Amino acid sequence: MPSSTVQANQSAIVTVPAGSKITTYSAARYAVFDAKTYSNAPPQMVNSFNNTGGYTSSSYNAAGTVSIFAGAQAVLYAVGTSPVIVERSNVQASANSLNATGTLTAALILSGIVTSTTAAAVTATLDTGTTVDAAHPIDIGDGFQWSAINTGSNAFTVTAATGHTVVGAGAVAAGTSGRFMTVKSAAATFVTYRLS
Repeated sequence: MPSSTVQANQSAIVTVPAGSKITTYSAARYAVFDAKTYSNAPPQMVNSFNNTGGYTSSSYNAAGTVSIFAGAQAVLYAVGTSPVIVERSNVQASANSLNATGTLTAALILSGIVTSTTAAAVTATLDTGTTVDAAHPIDIGDGFQWSAINTGSNAFTVTAATGHTVVGAGAVAAGTSGRFMTVKSAAATFVTYRLS
């Protein structure tokens, strides 16, 4: 599902649920304001960001309201526990790693590149469908691609979890990489396909 958009020189009010974050991006200057409420004063708008580029809030303890004011270009935004501007999915600040058997979290796969450098075999269990859905709320039938790069001397094996199945070979052999596509097939249900 594409990110939401605030058109150039327009504004939008966005609700961020408790436990979620908001992430935004524009090549032109824009502003993000949080609505803050106080027990002994009227609500106020507090500036959280006023610049170009990307911004990601901290996780909200309670549901909150955010106002986005676009400048000369549109602002893209997404909300979730690990929100991603999917149109910028080819932007990779740095790879994330999983070097021991454990959970291949939604945040790891949403980052686009996961590396493993350990000599030991790694069993990488995907996050549950419910967790991925909360981290990246997309429409049924939509998905995203990511890669696992194994520079270690043993296999890195992607395995299924509750509400999250794997189709194709999950094992990424030592010294190779694997390309995957994770697709939402139903509510809180995902399928990760091995592409190459």
